Amino acid sequence: MDLAFLNATFLFGALGAAVPLILHLVRRQRAGVQVFSMVRFLMASQRAVVRQQKLRRLLLLLLRMAACTLLAVIFARPFIRDQGESLFAGTQPEAVAILIDTSYSMGYGNRLALARRRAAEVLDGLQTGDRVALLTFAAQARVVRELGPDHSVLTALLDTQVEPTFEGTDYVEALRAADDQLSGADFDRRTLYLVSDFQQSGWNPRSAGWRLSPGVQFRMIDVWEDQDDNTAVTGVEIPAALTAEDRTRDVVVRIRNYGQTPFQDELTLQVNGRAAASRRIDIPPRTGHVETFSHSFESDMNSGVVLFGEDGLPVDNRFYFTVDAPAPLRVLCVEERIRPDSPSEAAYYLSQALSLRQDPPVSVDVRSAGALPEIDPAGYDVVVSANLSALPRAAKDRLTGYVRSGGSLIIGLNPAVSPRILNSSFGELLPGRIESVSTPDAPRDRYRLLTDVNYQHPVFQPFSGPRHGDFGTVRFYGTARLEPDSSASVPGRFDDGSAALAEKPLGNGRTLLFLSTFDLSWNDFPIREVFVPFLYECIDYLASRGSMYERAARAYSLTGEAVRLPAEASRVTLPSGEQVPVEQSRTEAKLFTRTRQPGLYQVQTGGSPRTFAINLDTRESDFARLDPEAFASAVVNPVAKSPESRETESLAQHARDTEVERRQRLWWFFGFTLIALVLGETLLANRTHR
Repeated sequence: MDLAFLNATFLFGALGAAVPLILHLVRRQRAGVQVFSMVRFLMASQRAVVRQQKLRRLLLLLLRMAACTLLAVIFARPFIRDQGESLFAGTQPEAVAILIDTSYSMGYGNRLALARRRAAEVLDGLQTGDRVALLTFAAQARVVRELGPDHSVLTALLDTQVEPTFEGTDYVEALRAADDQLSGADFDRRTLYLVSDFQQSGWNPRSAGWRLSPGVQFRMIDVWEDQDDNTAVTGVEIPAALTAEDRTRDVVVRIRNYGQTPFQDELTLQVNGRAAASRRIDIPPRTGHVETFSHSFESDMNSGVVLFGEDGLPVDNRFYFTVDAPAPLRVLCVEERIRPDSPSEAAYYLSQALSLRQDPPVSVDVRSAGALPEIDPAGYDVVVSANLSALPRAAKDRLTGYVRSGGSLIIGLNPAVSPRILNSSFGELLPGRIESVSTPDAPRDRYRLLTDVNYQHPVFQPFSGPRHGDFGTVRFYGTARLEPDSSASVPGRFDDGSAALAEKPLGNGRTLLFLSTFDLSWNDFPIREVFVPFLYECIDYLASRGSMYERAARAYSLTGEAVRLPAEASRVTLPSGEQVPVEQSRTEAKLFTRTRQPGLYQVQTGGSPRTFAINLDTRESDFARLDPEAFASAVVNPVAKSPESRETESLAQHARDTEVERRQRLWWFFGFTLIALVLGETLLANRTHR
C-alpha cells in the first residue's frame, strides 16, 4: 500500500505549518527574575503553573501546525495506491508482431521448419489478453493476420501460410510493416520477433536510417544452420542477337560456389526442351566460374535452361533464358503538314533514316495528329512527335496514358513553335518548360554547337570512342531554351550551356525532347553522318533494345519484375501450369506482374506463342551473415518512449488515479480530522493563559 496524491502541487501549502511556529517564536515572552523574601512556597507553585502552561502552548502549536498541514493534504486529494498494481504491470497485456523470413534461402536444409517451431514457441508463451500479428517477408512483407487477440488460429497459419518464396530479402521494408502493426496498439508493452537466417544480402548498413518506434522491444530468433555450402548459376548471357544469316551464338554461363568446400558436378545446357551440351565442372570454394557453350539455334524463338548438379538449395541450380531473333521495331511518327497532300520534311527525314535499318528492321507509320485519337499507341515501341506545334486534348490524353504505362515518346520542335502553346498542349509530357525560342538569322552566320555530351548516357555511349561520330560538326541555327523540371535529366547541351536533349521519366515510360527540329529549317543535323546512328540509338534506348553495337533480346528477367507483353497477348501460362488471362486495354501497354516464380512463361497471342524467362535474384544465394549486434543497434530506437506515448501514459495514469481517489474519498476522513483539530485548538486556546 502506498499513499499518493492526485494534486501533489497543493502539498506545497503544507509549508504554511511554519507560520504558527514562527509566530510562537516571535511572540514568546521571557519573564524577569525578581528576588523576594519569604516567597519560597509561592515560587514552587508558580513553577508548576508555568510548566503546565508551556505544555499547553506546545500542544496548541502542534495542533495549529497539524491543521495547516492537513488542509494542504485535503486539497492535494490523497488516495491509497495498491502496490499490487505495480506488480500487475509486469504482466499487463502485450502487443506482439511475429515476422518470419520466407526468402528462398530459408528453403535450405531445415531452416523453415525450425522457423515455424520457434514461432510456435513464441505463441505458446503469450498470455490471455495479448494481441498478436503474424507477418511473412522476403523482398516485401505480407500480413498473414492483423493484430488481434485470437491466438488459436495462428498455429494452423504457421503450417499453411508460411512457405518459402522465390524472392530475396529486405529487412528494412519488413520491419516497417511489422512496426506499423504494433503502432496501431495502445499497449505499453510491444515486442517484435524477427525469425530469419540473417543474411548480409538483405541489409545494407549504408542505407540505414530508419528505426523502430520508441518503446518497441526487438527480439532476434536465428535459424541459421552450421552447414552453409551452396552453389548457384548466377547468370546467362547471349552476347549478340540472332540474325537471318547467322544462327550460331555463344551461351555464356556464370556459376559461383558460395560454400567453403569445392563443388563438382555436371553442367547441362538444354535448348527447346532437348539436351544441347554437358560438361563436368569443378569449382573451388568461394570462387566463380564462367563456362561458354557454342550453339546453333534453329528457330527465331528459342528457350533454354542451364542445370548444375544438386545441393542443399536446389532452387538456384537452374537458370532459364530465351534467345529470340529481334522482332521488327514499330515506330509511329506523328507529323503536322502544311499541305494535306504533302508530307512534312521532318517526317520525311525520320522515316527515310529509320527505314534503312535492317538489324532489326524498323517499321514506320506516319500519321497526322488528328488521327492519333483513333490509333492505339500501345502497338508501337516508340512514338515520335516529328514537328507538332500543338497537341489536341484527345491526342494528349492518349499519349500520356501510353507513356505512363511503359511507352516512350520522342518530341521534336516545329519551326513555327510557340512556347506558350507547346507548354500548354503537351503538359507533363515535356521534361520541363520551354522559356523562349531562338529562330535562325537569315544569313545563318550565327549558330550553336552540341559540345557538352554525357557519353555515359546510353544514347551517346556508342559515340564515345574515336572515329565513332562527331556531334561538334552539326550546326544549330535555331534552338529553344528549356527550364528542366526536378525529374528531368539533360544528357546533351549546346555550347552556351542550354539543354540540347532532355529526358524525363513518366510513370513506367519516358519522354525525350530534342530542342531543335528534325528537318533543315533550324539545323543541318539530318545531312550529317551522325544523324542516322543517333536516331537508331534513341529508338533502341527508348524501346529497351540495348546499344546498337550490343543489340540482343533480353535473355531473362528477375522475379518480381514487370514484363511488357505484345499488344495481341491474351493469356500467360505460368511455369506451374496455371493460365492467367491478360486484361485487354486500348490505351495502355500490357505489363505482366505475376512473375513471382522462376521458369519459362508462355504468352498466347494471335499467332505463334512467345516465351519469356524469369530467374531468381541470386544475391540471396550468398549465405554470408550480417553482424547481429550492428543490425540490432541500427534498427532499435534508443528512445524508450516517444513524447506522445509518455503524454498518453501520463493521461491514462491520471485518469486511473482520479477514479481510485473518487472511490476512496480519503479527503472526507482528513476533513473530519481537520474539524476535530480546529475544535480541539479552540478549546485548548481558551484554557491557555496568555
